[in-house]
Amino acid sequence: MNMDHIRTTQPQPQTMMMEMPLKPIISMVSIPQEAEVIDFHNDLSRNLVFISFHNGNNYLWQIYANFVRMKRILHIISIICLCLSIGALNSHAQTRPSIDTDIHAIRNTAISSFRYHYDDYLQYSPAILTVGLKACGYESRSGWGRMLFSDAVSAGTMAILVNGLKYTVARPRPDGSANNSFPSGHTATSFLTATMLYKEYGWRSPWFSIGGYTVATISGVSRILNNKHYMSDIAAGAVIGIGSVHLGYFLSDLIFKDRFISEEYLPTVLSYDGKSKHYVAEILFGRRFIIGAEGRKQMGELPVRGGLAGLQTDIPFLPGAGISARMSASSMIYESGHTGVLYSALAGPYWNLPFARILEFQVKAMAGYGWMDKEWSLAVPGGKGGVNLSAGAGLSLIIDNNFKLKAAADFESISLSPKAPWVNSAVVSWGASWFW
Repeated sequence: MNMDHIRTTQPQPQTMMMEMPLKPIISMVSIPQEAEVIDFHNDLSRNLVFISFHNGNNYLWQIYANFVRMKRILHIISIICLCLSIGALNSHAQTRPSIDTDIHAIRNTAISSFRYHYDDYLQYSPAILTVGLKACGYESRSGWGRMLFSDAVSAGTMAILVNGLKYTVARPRPDGSANNSFPSGHTATSFLTATMLYKEYGWRSPWFSIGGYTVATISGVSRILNNKHYMSDIAAGAVIGIGSVHLGYFLSDLIFKDRFISEEYLPTVLSYDGKSKHYVAEILFGRRFIIGAEGRKQMGELPVRGGLAGLQTDIPFLPGAGISARMSASSMIYESGHTGVLYSALAGPYWNLPFARILEFQVKAMAGYGWMDKEWSLAVPGGKGGVNLSAGAGLSLIIDNNFKLKAAADFESISLSPKAPWVNSAVVSWGASWFW
């Protein structure tokens, strides 16, 4: 993996590249004028470039390079700790209103009889694809030994975290079958195997990553549908699965360095271009709060809150602008505990404003149709479908060339009967998006 040696005899300030992306990220660092560069090579396994000097300063540069790599793993650990802290605080929230109870109410009201076991097998499919491609001779990032070592460390880390938390937190499952709901082991395994596929083949095509994480997402959502987990259980499982693989490959890179790695491998780096057109597919979850009408809510004529789950897509017509469409289901929970489900189909224009390389601000306005499986208002019989309007804004964090996380707030207004006034609600949601 060595580049051609570089030698300079002119004492002059030099610069150093500490990262090797497709479009190099350059850290400009002053180098003593007396330093003579005698070796310049990159380590593709760790996205690093090492420079050797006659005066021995290369040791300091390697310390700095290790610090750059350590920042990545520290970010992963911080995210894991944050997610697990939130989940642990919410681990016994099934007895009080929360995003867990409100989203689970959609399942219990709309598809309470859902019972399928495909998620027991789907969780392993990205790993089967990874091993199958490699066995068929399609070259991956790592050699067999290096890949198996990385995956073994990743799986071991995941198993320790998942099982340690399951029996420490002891959260009851939604169906009451056991006290080990948090976090979801199926979801952790699904995202573990999807991230392995991403590590080994994501550099060849983004569709390996998109496909793997789509399967993992289906597995996680299926655990809610099968009444085995709450929303926070699968969120924690996803973070543990992804973080475990990044830790496993980080340790593998420290041990093997640039050995047993494909000569064709090119590390991917963030190269998001907000000025280009991107198609987006998003899964989102959130909570809905009915605004005003306190008297009607207390009388049981209107719901007070609910959870939301949906799918959204953005179709660009111009860079940063296009049409957004959303299909969603919301639980509508009354003061008495009575629950209905609101379905909606919306579409309308959106505008994106990218900034700071990794952030994207979006505003959108949508209109469509909303309908309920039960009467919207007990005081207005027959009110089941009508106009649904929505407008809001969101902020996305670009975490990879094809993935982003999004938090959004929307104002929605709906009238499901000509005899009833418009009902206003605030929707706070977060989502994960694939874009290409």
